Order: sequence, then C-alpha cells, then structure tokens
Amino acid sequence: MAPRRRTAAAVLLAVLLAVTPALAHVPLFARDGSSPDSAFVVEDPAKSWVVYDTLPDGPAARYYRFRMEEGERIYATLQVPHAGGFVPGMVLAGPGIEDSGTVPSYVAVPEGTGATAVPGTLPEQPEYEPFTPSKLYRLARIDTTAPETGDYTLAVYTPGEGGNYALALGYVESYTVGEWIRVPIDVVAIHRHEGQPLLLIFAPMIAVLAIGAGLLLRRRRSLSLFALSGAVAGLLYIGSGAMTLMQMAIAAAGTDVRAALLLALVFAVVPVLLGIAAIRVALRARIGAGERIAMAALGALGLVAWAGLVVGPVLASVTAILPAGRRPPP
Repeated sequence: MAPRRRTAAAVLLAVLLAVTPALAHVPLFARDGSSPDSAFVVEDPAKSWVVYDTLPDGPAARYYRFRMEEGERIYATLQVPHAGGFVPGMVLAGPGIEDSGTVPSYVAVPEGTGATAVPGTLPEQPEYEPFTPSKLYRLARIDTTAPETGDYTLAVYTPGEGGNYALALGYVESYTVGEWIRVPIDVVAIHRHEGQPLLLIFAPMIAVLAIGAGLLLRRRRSLSLFALSGAVAGLLYIGSGAMTLMQMAIAAAGTDVRAALLLALVFAVVPVLLGIAAIRVALRARIGAGERIAMAALGALGLVAWAGLVVGPVLASVTAILPAGRRPPP
C-alpha cells in the first residue's frame, strides 16, 4: 500500500475507534418477557444497551427488569424502524416512582410500586443512525433518577397493532472484547429485525465474492495457499464495506443525514482499504516475514474495524502461517 494510502487508512481507523464508543449501544435480543415474573433481566442498567424485541398484536406488553441504587439515572428510549400503525409506549414501575399518566389496564404493575406511563408519539421524520447504519423513529423517552434502591420494571406496550421495536437502556457506552468482535454478526441480526431479507443484506458481499472468484480463477494454478487465503480474506473485507454502503443508502432515504453520513462512510471505507491491502500483500511475488507479519496485523485490524464479518479477520490471521510456495504455471 502506498504511503499516502497507509496514512489515509490509519486516519480513518483512528476516527472509527475514537467515535464508535461514543455512538454505539450494545445490542441484545430479548427472550420471553411476557409478564413481570418472566421479565427480561438487564444486567448493569447504566451501561448502554439496545434491546431488540417484538410485540404481537395487542393489547400486549413486554417486560424488562433491572436493579437500581437510589439516585442512579434511569434512561430509556423507545424506537421503531418503520412508520405505521405500530406506535408502542412505555411504563416505568418501581419503588418510590410517583404515579403519572394513564397506565393501560393490560399492563401489569408489581404490587407496592408506583408507575409512570409515557405513550409513544410518531415523529414526522426518522433519524439516521450511522452506527448500524439504519433509520429509526424515536417514540418515547424516560430520563429520571431512581427514588429508592430496588428492582424496577419497564414495560413496552401496544393497544393494537404489533411489530418490531428497539428499547435503548442506559447511557454509559462500553464494550467487552467479545461484544466488540460480535458486532458485525449482531448488525446482520438487526437488519433482519428491521424486516430486510437475508439475500438483500448479503447481496453486496455475494457480488464482491463472485467477481473476486472470477478474477482469482484465471490465475488459480499459480496461487499458493497463502495467496488464495489472503485474497479471499481481502474480498470478505471489501464485501463487508460494500454491505455497509448499501445500508447507508437504504437508511439515508427520507432522513436528514448531515454529518452522520460522513461518519457512516468511515465504517464502510476502512474495511475496503484493509481488504485492498490484504489482497496486495497476498499476491506479492515473494512472501517473507514482513508479508506474514502484515497479514497477521491486517487480521487484527479487521476485528477492530468490524471488517469481513469475523470470518475475514480469522482467515487473514490463519493466512499468516500458510505455505507461500507458488505452483509453476502449466
């Protein structure tokens, strides 16, 4: 990679690492929660989570439980991926909560607790979210402090039409290593939750791999395992960047993207640059220690930059130890 391209890639990667923790919520996919007793338990409610869940046609409710210390901030926002008849609301119940709003009769409130109801309101225009990327309609928000130490329950309810929604909880942006590495897989699940078919989500990746496979087949007899594996890893990186570019286009329709579009572009361009670098290293005429170190580094950077849907970085790391002897052409 030329010095200018290396510098550009380094700058873009640094921007991605700097801004991502300030933007991202750790995704969760809820199980059960059909009653307060079976509520989905959210550990560490101060940490920024986003729970993806579904409500059936109502009246219906889903419940989430978390423990708070007196004086701790309770922060939650409710959003949906599409405008329509599904406009859910929230009810927060817990010790010391003052009763306010009209709690629907079908929403269970734990005995001995107060409850505040926040009905959902559909905004005129969706917001552009660069992290996934996607667009969303923010319906309701709760921002208060826990009056007492104890267990709190948050219910998401609908009086009529059901649908998919996302419940963002907490405000402290942080990731474990495992959560960070798993993000590309989670993003695919998020787009599925939005209603996109798998074929659409993976169409850019399939196109990149098909074109790349055609080009590699032309020289397959002279490719070593190192070259073939490294080139495929690079194609996976480029394909994941193409997937992000397509999602940017889908999410941008009907939203006011402004600077958020530039930020999302970083998430797409960094994997593409890393993929180009991996292919260039893999197809060098001579493979020495420097190329092997470079491929291992590209594998690590791919995990950091969410390139290649985890498979690409793993393949790049394995490539670093594969044989590099090329077979002579026929």
